[in-house]
Parts: sequence; C-alpha cells; structure tokens
Amino acid sequence: MDDIARELKKSKKTLYKHFENKEDVVYQVAQFEIKNEFSELTKLCIRHEHAINELLMISKYIIQRNFSINSSLIFSMTKYYPHIWEGIMRERKESILNFIKQNIQKGIEQNIYRIDINFNVISIFYSFLLDIKSIEMYNDEFKDGFEKVFNLIFMYHIRGIATQNGIEYFEKQFIKLNN
Repeated sequence: MDDIARELKKSKKTLYKHFENKEDVVYQVAQFEIKNEFSELTKLCIRHEHAINELLMISKYIIQRNFSINSSLIFSMTKYYPHIWEGIMRERKESILNFIKQNIQKGIEQNIYRIDINFNVISIFYSFLLDIKSIEMYNDEFKDGFEKVFNLIFMYHIRGIATQNGIEYFEKQFIKLNN
C-alpha cells in the first residue's frame, strides 16, 4: 500500500477510503483487467462480421494477452492471492468459452461452420488451443516460429469445423495473410 500511495502521490489514508485492504486492491485491479479484456473481445466481434475473421482476431488477441502476462505476476498471485487468481481465471475462461460459442453459432448461421459440431466440446477444445503459453515447453520443436505454428493450428481447427463455403473463404483469406 505504501508503494501504491507513493506512486499515486496520495496518502495511504486516501487509498483506504476506496479500498478495504491490499487484497481488495488486487481484486479490483484484476476485475478491471477482466472487464477490459471482455470489452476488447466484444469490440473485435462487432468489427468482424465474418465468423472466421472474428475467430482469427479473437484468437490472436487472447494469445497476445496470454503471452503478456508476466510469469512473476502469476507466481505472486497463485502464492499470495490464490482465491482471487482462481476466481479471475475461472471468470476469464467462462468469458472466452462464451465468445467461442457465440462465434460457432455465428458461423453456423453464416453457413461457414458445420451444423453437426458439438458447441461445448469444440469450445473447450479450442480454448485449450488458445492456451499457447503451455506450448512454450515445446519451443525447440517449433523452430519455424510462433506465427507459423499458430497459423497451422488455426488452419487445422477451421478445416475441422468449416463447411466447404467456410474452407474456400478461409483458403482465400489465408493466402492473403501469408503473402
């Protein structure tokens, strides 16, 4: 609290008018970050009408956010505030799953995703694919670089869920992305 007060050029007394304790500060900051992420994902969905473009942008955003989380922050949160960390991660996971489910529904309505896919299984499966940070232990295997690995994973996923219309659209877009 001393460090926060000093950085904000406020007294600790002023901080305690807004926060119950240090744990409350941590919780409020974590909630702020989750709300920001939700807002950004919502904007991406509005900006991208086509389901495949939307999924690509959602995926890149989530992966970028995953990589931007400092490992010392994760360590500190899991050690000192495990209940806050677990709650925030659970909320984030549910939010991401909902965005993926909405994307699947949009793709089905646009006739670019197959209608016979299981929303829950595909959403959960894809959310695991987005946790690219866990793939870091295989860095030596991915000598081609992260971008190529991501594109390959995304291509396999789209080919697994898309109709012929979706695959044709994706292939045209994918050629543009790689040129």
